[in-house]
Amino acid sequence: MDQEAKTSFSFASIAVSFFILIVLPLTITGVIISKGVVRVGEEATQANLRVLDDSQKLSIGARAQAVADAVAQFLSDVEKDIRIASILPRDEKSYATFLKSNTRGVVQPSQMGVVRVPVPVYDEIAFLNREGRVVLKVTADGTAVAGDGSYAQEDFFQRAKGLAPGEFYMGPVVGADVSRAEYEEGKRFEGTIRLASPVFDSSGFAGVVELSLNAVHLAEFTDHIIPTEPGMVFADVQVEDKNFAFMVYRDGMIISHPADYVIWGYDANNQPAPVWDETNYAQLSQTGEGGMNVLSMGFLDENLPKLHALASEGKAGSLTYTKEDSRVFVAYAPIPYYGGGFSKPQGFGWVGMIVDIDKYHNLSQQKVQEIQAKVERWQKSSIVVVFVSLILLFIIALILARGLYRSIQKASKDSDTPLQDDED
Repeated sequence: MDQEAKTSFSFASIAVSFFILIVLPLTITGVIISKGVVRVGEEATQANLRVLDDSQKLSIGARAQAVADAVAQFLSDVEKDIRIASILPRDEKSYATFLKSNTRGVVQPSQMGVVRVPVPVYDEIAFLNREGRVVLKVTADGTAVAGDGSYAQEDFFQRAKGLAPGEFYMGPVVGADVSRAEYEEGKRFEGTIRLASPVFDSSGFAGVVELSLNAVHLAEFTDHIIPTEPGMVFADVQVEDKNFAFMVYRDGMIISHPADYVIWGYDANNQPAPVWDETNYAQLSQTGEGGMNVLSMGFLDENLPKLHALASEGKAGSLTYTKEDSRVFVAYAPIPYYGGGFSKPQGFGWVGMIVDIDKYHNLSQQKVQEIQAKVERWQKSSIVVVFVSLILLFIIALILARGLYRSIQKASKDSDTPLQDDED
């Protein structure tokens, strides 16, 4: 009876030992993992369940000003370029070298995904004589043309020829109008800013040098920003989310916007497209023809003209208001560039960042629900894995315990067998 108790006790002791050494740690680990999954889910939920609080509004306002300052610095660099262009030797090689040496990265889709590719800052450089006729024009693709028509009646030539040495003219953004249908098919607004500076020689006024700035480099400053998200978004920002940045020229025209059909341009007959207003908005906003000037949009949002007025006074700030039962936050910052005919305090224009607070919060709640569903799936999966592992390890522990017990029993029997004498 004692032997059986001893045997039973020994087997139980071995089994318990294996359980403690193998099964119990896994159980504890499983509990820790399960709680960790829940904790991570809770933290992710809190991180995504956001409201646009005061600190975030201040951050967006500061970001708008930072972008506006960056645009001003870019335009200052452009100013240096037109001054350099006005003193370059007027030959094909010098002009071509100048264009090749001025490139900036632009986000574009490719077979490898979204990448930054170098794009010439200027589409062309040209020299026009006293009469406004092209003496030499070189394009970014390396094409050189001599005697290519007259620009005598164009605004940039008329403005530049009356300037003093060292002065220059910088025009507005112009380009072909993009309709909504064209935009949905992938077409984007291709704008140009004309820069011109007078050139003088020993006889006085000799002509005008002209640069065509590719406006995509302006749009790059705002096209890849979601105000509530850090960093740049290297893809098209969805205007439907109402969480984007835009740029307004000093006259109120939108010159950068996630929906390019909002930008004003010239029609197929090279005539100015209509500007949206109360009489044509219902039709033109659907077709995307024409473009938006914030000064004519007071009927839709009375705060847009007010924001433009404040920015034109050189003031930066933000405004939170209700529009059509939806709370809207807008941060605005003037672009402090005052060269080329842009005077203080208005400057070049302003940068805006808009967030539909209610839509932003609803999108945040959707993310939270998605995260909670994932956490539940992860927790169930971890419980199943741990439970199955426990069963397997428990069986393995029993097998090992039984094997070890038998080995001990055999060794014990062998040690109890008496040795025979030589005589026996």
